[in-house]
Amino acid sequence: MKPPIRDDVPPNGTLDFNRERRDLLIALSGGISLPLLVSSRPAVAASSSFSPPQSTPAASVDTPSTLTFNSTVTPGLKTQYAYLNSAAKPNPVFAFYGTANSLVTQCGPAYPRENMVSADLSNSDTLSPATIYASFYHTGTTLDIIQYGLSDTVTLYIDDSFVARCGGLLVGGTAQGGMATDITFATSSSKVSGYYNEYYVRITGGTGVLNEVRQITSYSGSTFVATVTSPWTTAPDSTTQYVIQNGTQPFVLDGSTGSIKYLHLVWGQSAQRKITIEQGIFAGIASDGTIAPAPPWSTIPLLVVGDSFWEGSASPVNVPRLIDTFAQSMGWLPTNLGQGGTGYINRYQAGSRLNFQDRIAPPNESWRVMNTATGGTYSISVTLNGVTSTTAALPYNASQASVASALNTLANVAAVSGYFYVARGDFATPRIYIGHGITGATIALSTALTGGTISVLGNYAGDVAPNVPTDTTGNALPFYLLIAGSGNDSAYTDAQVKAAATYVAQQIVQRFPTAKTIFTGVIGDCAATSSGVIGASDLSRNAAIAAGAALLPRVGGKTPFVDTYANGLGGHKIIYGLGTVANPQANTNSNLKSITIPSHPTGPGSQFISNWLVTQVKALLS
Repeated sequence: MKPPIRDDVPPNGTLDFNRERRDLLIALSGGISLPLLVSSRPAVAASSSFSPPQSTPAASVDTPSTLTFNSTVTPGLKTQYAYLNSAAKPNPVFAFYGTANSLVTQCGPAYPRENMVSADLSNSDTLSPATIYASFYHTGTTLDIIQYGLSDTVTLYIDDSFVARCGGLLVGGTAQGGMATDITFATSSSKVSGYYNEYYVRITGGTGVLNEVRQITSYSGSTFVATVTSPWTTAPDSTTQYVIQNGTQPFVLDGSTGSIKYLHLVWGQSAQRKITIEQGIFAGIASDGTIAPAPPWSTIPLLVVGDSFWEGSASPVNVPRLIDTFAQSMGWLPTNLGQGGTGYINRYQAGSRLNFQDRIAPPNESWRVMNTATGGTYSISVTLNGVTSTTAALPYNASQASVASALNTLANVAAVSGYFYVARGDFATPRIYIGHGITGATIALSTALTGGTISVLGNYAGDVAPNVPTDTTGNALPFYLLIAGSGNDSAYTDAQVKAAATYVAQQIVQRFPTAKTIFTGVIGDCAATSSGVIGASDLSRNAAIAAGAALLPRVGGKTPFVDTYANGLGGHKIIYGLGTVANPQANTNSNLKSITIPSHPTGPGSQFISNWLVTQVKALLS
């Protein structure tokens, strides 16, 4: 196997995918099922108490006897790369889900990305290369998962059951000391009491049992002492090295390195096991025995358009993402079109992202533009109403904001009060040019580029349209479409949100006749300073979204809207109470709010939301 090279570094040299949102998971098992986490616990009401899920899998799960991680492939195994470069197609020993087959693409032209696949053409952007599921049967005892250093979270399933979620470290250091049931972290640690609550601390060197892991139950920001769930075999001292991590795994993944490493799974006896790897970039495996494609967990498609809650932001988290727990409980197969920072109107410009309206129903004047150049300049011409205007020369690596600004100052665009959004364009994927108010416009490119070209690949039809399931003749099949209300639209008025939700609903009816669509109210209000008591502005915001939902086909004779504020004025939201997991308010469930990712849930909080939502959706469908 060739040594890896860094072909993945973008022009600014940065490999950070935003630690708050880069849940590029690897899940092992059948499709996307999570029965240990959801099916074993009934959904609970928003005001109920909640106990975090157990991180230890059930005894019936066929867990590997060892699970390790390093930079050396196990000798004697046969490598199956995700992409067959010689045949110019994905490897048929894997079945891919979570996006349309046409969107499963080669990750890049140079090694090692030439051997990998991603869902880059689905909804990748600056912060995430989208989500893909690779499912297969492995018959044998030894399996190496090739881990490319652009993903830093690994969720493990075996035979349709959740086993563990592995990822990077939150922080590490050398202890000041410790006792039987605590450890004193380094003085550089957080001075906020409770900051590390529910994380796991693992011994990585010095005094103590190597890789021994304990969960943190409390933490003092003044003394740096973390109390753990059970006694250490050997108490820590001032030589003890440690890392703080999300789960119990005996390693952390060094995510943004651009290098190749391996997750090693070894079982005590040979058997056929169903494996699914869910992540942003799938590189392949090395194994003994045989590999064969496996079917998805479900054949009922679910597409979700949402924000960071659905994209997967939660911490500490030792459970799967919200979309996975929700989909499994409903018996559906998810395609994750969630993007953090976005809403019906808000498009999170800093992250080069698009709002719900443009991701679901962009105007006809929307294009996919691919740029592979490494030098030189280019210009863009817009022809509108018989008049052509051309931008000044743009450098080959002009930012999305710079390109949009150049287009928006064109005389013919400004004359009709039109405007462009320019988004995405990372991981060797096309940028999206969306023109508003420029009906009938066309664009053309003139270039003086080196090292590559720039070209218009075609129109951008949004994120939903390419992922609509079809039969073998191309006819659209039925699917569920969930549009999740977002708090990211808080800067906009109810009238603006109502207009946006109305537009989205009307366009869904027109464009996606086979969709069974459900709108939800605003999901999640996990700010530490939020009491979680429903106010008049909350009710009016949900009413604005519900007005759009009223235009959708009815479900079970009802408007397909899940009212997240159904408890009414003065009632409790799904998660309520002041504080966070660090300092929860008594007699509330604010312990489900994260402190390390402000305004987001913890892992148990994410699952709590899922359980609540499952109850509501099942009632709607009944």
